[in-house]
Amino acid sequence: MYRPILTSLSVAAFLACLQPSGAHAQVTSNLDDLPSGKPTAVAKPAVPSHTTHRAAATPSPSRSTAPHSASAPTGTGKTTVPAVPAAPPPPVVLPPPFVPIQTHAPAPPVDIKAVADAKSSTTALPEGGLRVIFAPSSSDLTDESLKALTAYGASLKDQPEKRIILTAYATVPGDDISMPRRISLARALAVRSIFINAGVATTRLYPRAMGRPDKGDANPADRLDIVTEQNPPPSDSATPANGTP
Repeated sequence: MYRPILTSLSVAAFLACLQPSGAHAQVTSNLDDLPSGKPTAVAKPAVPSHTTHRAAATPSPSRSTAPHSASAPTGTGKTTVPAVPAAPPPPVVLPPPFVPIQTHAPAPPVDIKAVADAKSSTTALPEGGLRVIFAPSSSDLTDESLKALTAYGASLKDQPEKRIILTAYATVPGDDISMPRRISLARALAVRSIFINAGVATTRLYPRAMGRPDKGDANPADRLDIVTEQNPPPSDSATPANGTP
């Protein structure tokens, strides 16, 4: 009685083993809900070929391989050049200050007086000019030296093309450096005041306080040399770029 049942179970198990391992699903759809019209064909991806890659790697002869220029060419094939202005820009005019500024007149030169017991003298330089010899540690002038300097300054008044160099030297005992410079400066400023009072413009006078002279200098140590130099001609570089004087 049980043998037919076992036989049928064995056959069923054997048939189940013969089924494919993959699972199958049945999908149904309602065709009436689909949009009308022909189905759209799915485009297949293009398979690149070796010819296509070779053609893309080769540059087209119609394209220019010249480097990019700084200025863009025009339609006529000419390069556009920036226009140059016909005239320089006008000079910048600064507005006047919005607050009043107090100005002072230049200080008048000192009136140099002759000293009775001074020991100074004047002598002409071989190359032109005038030399004043002072007493050690003094800038006082005698009456004769003062008159000689006043006359020489008056002769230079009408020579505006020349500038006047006042080179003063001085010496004191010891190794002090500051005191000889101070004495030589006092001598140069004294002669400068005499020339200004004689009518010489201050812009033409160049005092130079040298202090102690060099060791190899054979000239008198306490002296002031007055020489004139010709003003250099104006150069083109002195004119500003905008053309204004």
